[in-house]
Amino acid sequence: MTLFDIQGEYLRLYELATETDDAESIEAFNNALDDLNTDLANKASGYVHVIKQLEMEAEECDKVIEAFRAKKNARKNNAKRLKDAILAAMDVANLKEIKAGAYTVKIANNGGKVPMTVNEGAVPENYMRIKYEPDTELIRKALEEGKELPFACLEERGRHLNIK
Repeated sequence: MTLFDIQGEYLRLYELATETDDAESIEAFNNALDDLNTDLANKASGYVHVIKQLEMEAEECDKVIEAFRAKKNARKNNAKRLKDAILAAMDVANLKEIKAGAYTVKIANNGGKVPMTVNEGAVPENYMRIKYEPDTELIRKALEEGKELPFACLEERGRHLNIK
């Protein structure tokens, strides 16, 4: 029996429970309920085993991802270090271009906007921008106090399974 079947059976039992009141029907209802609870517990046990296996595999994936991220970063850093070494050597030799086998290595200026440094404490007011953003803590406090705000509302909390 699938979980979907079990859900259907619980709905059928609910209908029986609301429609019957004789002793025989109540006993039949209780027996069927016990059977369904056993089926649901067995199904849940199987599901929990699969859930635990998937969670364990997900943790292993995280470890593999982290190991590959470390390898990627090491390779990028090594490539940058080698580029910096070539650039420094070309600067010392006062070279702008080198033919290196199948490759041509050239020194080029970076594109985009010219880098800039700003001492934020010394910037006059006419060079400042004001940024408005919602004060979410103030809004939350007002809603929790029962105030009606046309631009915000508290939502329902989510739910989750707790497996021990």
